Formats: sequence, structure tokens, C-alpha cells
Amino acid sequence: MNCGYGRGFSVLEVLDAVDRVTNRKLERRLEPRRAGDPPSLISDNRRIKATLPWEPKFANLDTIVGHALAWERRLSEIRGDG
Repeated sequence: MNCGYGRGFSVLEVLDAVDRVTNRKLERRLEPRRAGDPPSLISDNRRIKATLPWEPKFANLDTIVGHALAWERRLSEIRGDG
């Protein structure tokens, strides 16, 4: 089952959130969409919400990105490559 938010974020919105969370500006190079890339992908979380007593805990993109970066840092420390 998909555990998404039922709302999409653009790549640029995510990059902007990474900039804010890390206090660094990521370099961007805008390119045309690749052949076969869909115009958007948004998860449909209705099934999991109907099946389980689950709601997304965090809706703020900066919080989501911050948690994802912290997770990656912890994994890097565990692997010893950080």
C-alpha cells in the first residue's frame, strides 16, 4: 500500500526545501523532460487510510526533507562512509 500524502511536490519545491533545511544552495540545471517521464506522480493513500488507523505525521515539506536527510546521515554513520 502506498503511504504517501495524496499531494505532490515538484522537483523544484523539493530542491528549495533542501536549500532551506541545509542552508546551502543546490546547483540546478533545468533540462527538458525526458522521453517517457510522466508529467506528475502523486501517491494515492486512500487504501492505507481506509485499512489502517494511519494518517501522515508530517505535512510540511521542510520537516519531511529534514527527517530524510537525518536518516541518510545516520545510515552513512552506520556504514562508516560519512
